[in-house]
Amino acid sequence: MTRYFEDLEPGDVFETSGYTVKKNEIIEFAEQFDPQPFHVDEAAAEDSIFGGLIASGIHTMALASKLTVEETFDMIANLGGRGMDDLQFHQPVRPGDTLHVELEVLETTPSERHSERGYVTYEQRVLDDSDAVVLSLRMETIVRRRPEGQTE
Repeated sequence: MTRYFEDLEPGDVFETSGYTVKKNEIIEFAEQFDPQPFHVDEAAAEDSIFGGLIASGIHTMALASKLTVEETFDMIANLGGRGMDDLQFHQPVRPGDTLHVELEVLETTPSERHSERGYVTYEQRVLDDSDAVVLSLRMETIVRRRPEGQTE
């Protein structure tokens, strides 16, 4: 069942399944997009403040986006994003960590200019296998309102 703007309320929480981060993915992503030594070189990572190889925060954010889109936005009448704020990296993600996402509705605001849509603000939390938050951010999306005449 598709959830429209009217179906979303502050306090609603959506949770994804887990995704296990692999060492080769960390290195391949970082070589292309964030080639810092502690993301691409195990020996250098051992000598870093992290004491070992860690995923790029941007990689972690991309994994969170994938899980959110595939497992949450596919059941919400999501039309696109408006922006993100307050991105925080709480702790490093390491090879073998299994991540999942919690997406909590914080606020819903009807559009004043477009009666067919509204804006939904979420807090997105990425958690590891021990349910520790590794990344968090706030995002605002555009969500379709229920079509006229449609009750459910």
